[in-house]
Amino acid sequence: MTLASYFGVVALEKDRPAPARMASPAVAAEMGLAPCVSSTTYVLFAAGPAETVSGMPAATHVVGPAFARPADGQPFVANHDRNAAPASFLEAIEARWGAFVAWTANEATGEVFVYRDPSARCPCYYTRWGGELVIASHLDFIEALTGRANAINWAVIADELLYPDLAGRSSAMLGIEEVLPGEIVRIGHEGVHHHALWTPAKFIDERRVPSFEQAEHDVARAVERSCRDWSAHIGPVALTLSGGLDSSVLAATLPALCHCITLISGTGSGDERAFAGEVCRHLDLRPHQRRLSPSDVALPLTSAGRRPRPSTRAFTQSIVKHAGAVAREVGARAIAYGSGGDNVFCFLRSATPASDRLEVEGFGAGYRRTLMDVAAVTECSPLLIARRSLQKHFRRRRAWTWPRDERLLARGLLEARTSHLAHPWVDEFAALPVGKREHIAAIMRGLALVDYLDGEDGVPVIYPLLSQPVLEACLRQPTWLWYRDGVNRAIVRRAYAGKLPTGIVQRTSKGGFTGLVRSLYLENLAQIRSMLLDGELCARGIVDRQALEANLGKVPDAQDHMYVRIMRFVDVEAWLSARRG
Repeated sequence: MTLASYFGVVALEKDRPAPARMASPAVAAEMGLAPCVSSTTYVLFAAGPAETVSGMPAATHVVGPAFARPADGQPFVANHDRNAAPASFLEAIEARWGAFVAWTANEATGEVFVYRDPSARCPCYYTRWGGELVIASHLDFIEALTGRANAINWAVIADELLYPDLAGRSSAMLGIEEVLPGEIVRIGHEGVHHHALWTPAKFIDERRVPSFEQAEHDVARAVERSCRDWSAHIGPVALTLSGGLDSSVLAATLPALCHCITLISGTGSGDERAFAGEVCRHLDLRPHQRRLSPSDVALPLTSAGRRPRPSTRAFTQSIVKHAGAVAREVGARAIAYGSGGDNVFCFLRSATPASDRLEVEGFGAGYRRTLMDVAAVTECSPLLIARRSLQKHFRRRRAWTWPRDERLLARGLLEARTSHLAHPWVDEFAALPVGKREHIAAIMRGLALVDYLDGEDGVPVIYPLLSQPVLEACLRQPTWLWYRDGVNRAIVRRAYAGKLPTGIVQRTSKGGFTGLVRSLYLENLAQIRSMLLDGELCARGIVDRQALEANLGKVPDAQDHMYVRIMRFVDVEAWLSARRG
């Protein structure tokens, strides 16, 4: 469940019929939305938290949870951004963080400005409908106002599979565009213009090298602020706790936390009860354990039906079911997940931290120390790390491209799609250290996960570690500071060394849900064959049918994770079926 719902209708042309605006009060009433704004240029309806900020030339209307950004927070509105929107609007944006969209208008020029915060937790889609622009948090709001269902954008479907977790402005529905996290759009008689206001590159200064102690303090303070503000806003939360570093950090930080949910997805790495139990005993938290099962999952169904892209995964149906049940049982107002912790805490699995240190400090003791630390984390030889770090360093001026996943895709598709779609965050990579490029890409992948667990069961979901204060604090730290004493995520490990059991702070093993996904695959193979071999991905030449059929005839061993790739095709086919329905 999203944290706020809204839609707005903006007039693009004067003296033109306005059917969407005329229909908006009735649609809003049907959808449970209340009126927020009615002006000559736009109307806005919303459910969930909303506030009005007075200013000139018009008030700013903030829809969704929004919290005060610290006064000492680093500014991100630069001089060249001042032409993107009214000054009062930019000031209101820079003073807040949360999960919101903000609106304002200039009645004199007829322009409307909409900003989406960088957390990705408040969706923002739009389409042009005659002389109007319809903007909404949910696809069905747009369809209700326009009276039409948009066709599938097959090029985006192909890119979703070829460039995983890279979401651009064009959605998988023709005519439906997305305002990306951190973007502001100016809407006027000349059309819609996007401007990247908040970008990760604005928080990266390779010349600034804080002490390890300062980095530790800044990151811990950002996590504490995020947890404090979310808890104060939403009330008591239940935490999904694996006993890994990231969820354990939340267990030690979320105020007034009482209940923790440990989800068991199998044996070995899928059963983390021992780690979670150690955290619960240390912090005096009440554990709740639930076993996930393939029987909880209906493969033809998807919770992404109200979104214009196939953004969820089938196995999460079991997570949503059991975590939601516990949350309702204990009276929690939301479920907190530690998802994205690896991403923001710079767990890179590459030699780039050493490359970054080499670029700043040269061939000195610090570079050699980072070589040893990265070698220990990656379990590679220091000589191999040195060679790769030098290669990265000398090739750092080359253009960075999003990694392709070509597995089981048709040859014609691979030959036709030679480059990934543009993204404003990636567009700034050329001026950044190579490790910071990978760090930002990891954060982008983390933000792509936030749709996975938004079920329709009415229990909101929060991701404190993907909140804006944490993103900004972690981006400011050089990549090599995250690798120290032979461990990854060293800054946060040191920050929580006195708050968590030593075994949890030093834990390097990782759990996961691959056991659940594998069982789901094996127990539903006949249905999967039917869905995919008779499905649209094969019929439209996106998936290589022959290669897919060959893989479906194999029983995957423990090291063969091709079934995870195939299950992604199942997710897309389920979404296509929902849209066709």
